[in-house]
Amino acid sequence: MPDPSIKPSTKPAGEPPPPSAVTANDAVPVSAPDGMGEAVALESASAAPMEVVSPSAPVSLSGAREASASGEEGRFAFLARAGEVLSSSLDEPTVLRQLAELVVPGLADWCAVDLVTPSRTVVRRAAAHRDPALVPSVYAIAERWPQRADGPEGVAQVLGTGAPRLIADVPEQQLLEAVARGNEALEETWRLGCRSVMLVPLVARGRVLGCLSLMSGTAGRYGECDLELARELARRAALSLDNALLYGEARQAQARTARLQAVTAALSRAASEDAVAQVLAREVWEASGATRVAVLALEEDGFMRPLRVLGYPEDALASFTRPSDGVAPDIRREAGWFASLEEFIARYPENAELARRQGAGARAVVPLWGETRVRGLLLLAWPEPRVFPDSERAFLEALAHQCAQALERSALYEALRERTERLRQALVTGDMGTWRLDLVRGKELRDAALNHMLGLPAVDSAVPVGDLLGQLHPEDRPHVEAEFRRYQRGPPGFFELEFRVIRRDGGVRWLHSVGQSFAGPDGKVTELTGAMADVTRRKEAEERLQLLLDASRVLALRLDDVEEALPEVARLVVDHVATGCLVDLAAPDGTLRRVTAAHRVPEHDARLHAALGGMDRGPEHPALQCFRTGEVCFLSRLDSSRCDAVSTSAAHRALVDRLAPTSVLSVPLRARGRTLGVITLFTAEPQRTLVAADVAMAEELALRLSVALENARLFHDAQSAVRLRDEFLSVASHELKTPLTSLILQHNLIGRALETAGTTGPVTGKLNTAQRQVFRLTALVDNLLDVSRLSLGKLALERAEVDLVQLTRDAVERLEDVFTQARCPLKLELPRTLTGQWDALRLDQVLVNLLTNAAKYGAGHPVSVRAGVDARDEAWVEVRDEGIGIEADALPRLFGRFERAVSERHYGGMGLGLYISRQIVQALGGRIDVDSQPGRGATFTLRLPRNAAEARPPPPPEL
Repeated sequence: MPDPSIKPSTKPAGEPPPPSAVTANDAVPVSAPDGMGEAVALESASAAPMEVVSPSAPVSLSGAREASASGEEGRFAFLARAGEVLSSSLDEPTVLRQLAELVVPGLADWCAVDLVTPSRTVVRRAAAHRDPALVPSVYAIAERWPQRADGPEGVAQVLGTGAPRLIADVPEQQLLEAVARGNEALEETWRLGCRSVMLVPLVARGRVLGCLSLMSGTAGRYGECDLELARELARRAALSLDNALLYGEARQAQARTARLQAVTAALSRAASEDAVAQVLAREVWEASGATRVAVLALEEDGFMRPLRVLGYPEDALASFTRPSDGVAPDIRREAGWFASLEEFIARYPENAELARRQGAGARAVVPLWGETRVRGLLLLAWPEPRVFPDSERAFLEALAHQCAQALERSALYEALRERTERLRQALVTGDMGTWRLDLVRGKELRDAALNHMLGLPAVDSAVPVGDLLGQLHPEDRPHVEAEFRRYQRGPPGFFELEFRVIRRDGGVRWLHSVGQSFAGPDGKVTELTGAMADVTRRKEAEERLQLLLDASRVLALRLDDVEEALPEVARLVVDHVATGCLVDLAAPDGTLRRVTAAHRVPEHDARLHAALGGMDRGPEHPALQCFRTGEVCFLSRLDSSRCDAVSTSAAHRALVDRLAPTSVLSVPLRARGRTLGVITLFTAEPQRTLVAADVAMAEELALRLSVALENARLFHDAQSAVRLRDEFLSVASHELKTPLTSLILQHNLIGRALETAGTTGPVTGKLNTAQRQVFRLTALVDNLLDVSRLSLGKLALERAEVDLVQLTRDAVERLEDVFTQARCPLKLELPRTLTGQWDALRLDQVLVNLLTNAAKYGAGHPVSVRAGVDARDEAWVEVRDEGIGIEADALPRLFGRFERAVSERHYGGMGLGLYISRQIVQALGGRIDVDSQPGRGATFTLRLPRNAAEARPPPPPEL
């Protein structure tokens, strides 16, 4: 039986509650009808049910309902017992179960403990009832009506605000009305016994962990003193719960650390990617509780390759490897955590159909990110929605990172195995040699093949460390020595180098060396081993190709004067393939003249340039033989007797002896059956001699030089032809002007004579026709004369103060008959005056051309002429017609010479008017713009700077 010393005072049902109970919590007016609704709301929603814990025997404590000394002692004893019981365990379920058993039946007829999850949902973790048979119903309420921690009332409000709630009295009449409206949660709560309610938050370290709900059914109503007791109990329970949670997290972290250590050990033994994937899939399957696990490797083409798949169907496996759209997936470095199917589809809508077929639930996509790049993906799936705590995410990402590192190691192991096999095959089938540096003993071990490549006796040898460095080419030695020291001092690893060596016979060879360094017990490098291959032919081929590319680039930049580019070409030859280069071109008298020379050694280069003006070529000189025959002359070995035949004087022979050529190659420069010159290449020790491959390269270089020289000649010839044409047009135009002037004068005299004699009739009409034809011929001759002046750059301008408006009116007045004959009404919109520094005669010519075009192509529609000044103080004149218009493809070429946008048969003309007009306007510093569409006419706009100082320089005349 409960101890009456701490049991709350009771009173008959139906009497009003004591004042302390009615106003126990100022924040919640318990006497208002809304209080009943809040009491119901505490049980209207909850999270998914947890395991039902059967309450043990209740603690022998009775409620505190009498404010007496014995009651206070009972409260202190109750709290002391509660602290002792709650601190007796660090297991979360045990703490919550003991909390429920403490308050039932001592403080409540039944109670519930709800906790907040990381996803802000409410989970019922413990419950107790005076009648053990009704405990499942307490859990069932939370299961049937779940709620979130951010709700507006009841338990959700307490969890959100952290403030306790007291509902001293739940009116039965309002309850019946709520039941009548179909509130099943209220009905179930009332059935369990809910006449007075206390909702107390479990707060620890400033955060709300959960809520303790206390219900009184028949024992009495709660008051302020009961709420204070419940708050103190909740505070102690929250501390115990927080300690239990921390303890659980610590144990979980310890378990995960142990698992990570075990995974590390297992991965260290996994040498292949299949073994790595097996370890990862097994550990993740066991640690995460996922029902589906897939480990995928990322291929070079961006697609995935499955390494280990657990729980996924075959169609999902196919979608992983080759998506239906054929597009490689977008791999992100950040892991994706999806608490539900909807979140996953929102991120990957392209995989929505496949995801739905696999069912609802949580999913995770964790990239296997190694030291350098993503190695693959880890896919996880759970059958139900869930939240991923930070600790679990960190654990899974750590597993994925370890797996990625293991995959990188396995890739390195595989690469090493493949490289070792390839090296063995290369040593067997190719001309390669092996070497090993023993840094402990200071020995350099070389096999017979390597010694043979170095020009040494073909036997295995052991020499002091650094002997090979003494045979390096002087230009490559600093770099190779620095790399050698770095490999000695750095961590063990692979290396690859290319360098030149000078053989004992003086020849230069390119070697490609690959190897690996190994460390001793102290971690320092003690041994380097590898192989070397002779790659001289490849490097020589690369040099020849680079020479041709560079020479083509140089020649392309000097189309007008190739001879200026020949010294640079000669320098490229000696930098890439030869020791020296000579270029001779054919003179007008049929002899060879030396135009340039280059040598790799600066001293000899100066001597060759000093001898450019001389004609020292013996009868057997390869360049002379090549020029006479037009064939290649190749001397692979130049002996002393041949040097005598090449020289013509003692000074020349001395120069040849200083140059000491070992091989000479002369190639003719031929184009269109003519020999334009000769290019000569020679080598000297220690450089290699020229070979057949160099002959093919020199012929290709000679071909490109010949084409460039011929193109330059044709270019100059074309320029000369254009100049001759322009000069002819200028002379012809001037010569034609004289008889035309005389003819015009004779026509005028005849016309006056007819007028004086009073003779009219057919003669007058024919005279007018003849005069019009003469005027037309005069205009054509003037256009030709202007074209020749423009081409020769002799268009002279006589600038003066000109009124553009008056000039336009004069031009319109002169062409009045033309517009009348074309049936094109003319509309003028001109200001009073518009002056500027222009050439009046040339500007009048432009206006006449524009107006004549408008009348010719206006097709009988109106023509408007406007003028004005824009914001930049530029004068403009606009001539607009509404005629046939201009096609879009004809606009770019409209202002070209002899260009036409319409048929010559129907409209006539030479196509020079607009060309001359644009050249004149550009010479005045202005421009002409045109805007037109077929069938809608054309608008020509002339823009001119008013001040000669503001005029832009005209572009060069078109040839």
